[in-house]
Amino acid sequence: MKSRATLIGLALIALSASEARSQSVAQIVGNDVKYAAQDFAAIWTSPLRGTGKDYLIVAGVLGAAALVSPFDDDVDRWAIRNRDTGVLDAIRPFRRGGALYSINELTPYVAGLYVVGVATKHEGIRDGIFGCVAAYGANTTIRHQVLFRLIGRDRPEPIKNVGDGTPTPPAQHGDQYDFTIPSEGWGQHSFPGGHVATMATCASFLSHRFDMGLVEPALAGLVAVMGVGRLADRGHWLSDQIVGTAFGFAIGREVARRQLKRKAQREAPTVEASTPGMTSAPFIGTDANGTRVGWQVTF
Repeated sequence: MKSRATLIGLALIALSASEARSQSVAQIVGNDVKYAAQDFAAIWTSPLRGTGKDYLIVAGVLGAAALVSPFDDDVDRWAIRNRDTGVLDAIRPFRRGGALYSINELTPYVAGLYVVGVATKHEGIRDGIFGCVAAYGANTTIRHQVLFRLIGRDRPEPIKNVGDGTPTPPAQHGDQYDFTIPSEGWGQHSFPGGHVATMATCASFLSHRFDMGLVEPALAGLVAVMGVGRLADRGHWLSDQIVGTAFGFAIGREVARRQLKRKAQREAPTVEASTPGMTSAPFIGTDANGTRVGWQVTF
């Protein structure tokens, strides 16, 4: 907690120095919020602008999940046998109760970094943070307010046993097909995978928005780790994770595309309203009629 306070304190000092030099801080923050809100709204309304190709891709993702679903129960049984050994135990920080299980743990550090971005007027820092915020917000609200309300799919781990230590039997074939429309609560919020969708959203945004180099495969690795970790925790079926990853990837890419479009517009050279091939400049000269001052146009 002390390190968080120190980071934010230093950032606030930098911001104060910036305000002494400039009075545009409010405008910078206002624009960041405005653009993030526009990106958020664009994601929510994107189905209205979808093309035939877009809906064909959605059908393809759902079809891939359906093809994988017969193996969902096999994966769940494998996860139960191995969740406390080897690789699954090694990724425990990303699993339920782990330090990296919730993105909310990073909020103080992200807030401090944003203050630094405002103080230094660093567009990349601010775009990176608000891009992830807009994409994450759209992802989360669509899942919770639309998908989870309409489609109920039982999680592999029965809701009544989560957290009380009660041993539960592994999934049997057919358990993955327990759907209810509409959903009846958290225990049926299996489809699509939520944590992996969140991780995929921000990873996709950063990779499409910036040239991340070797960091890009690392981000993809974090998405995979989160997806496998939730299988080990029996929070989702494998087919849920496929749809959640694709869902997050698409949202992150679209927010990055919108940011890059705005960036290109800001950096586009200003075209002067003049006739091509014509130049003009002040003129002063003398001839038989005396001294003349005016404006000379040259073709």
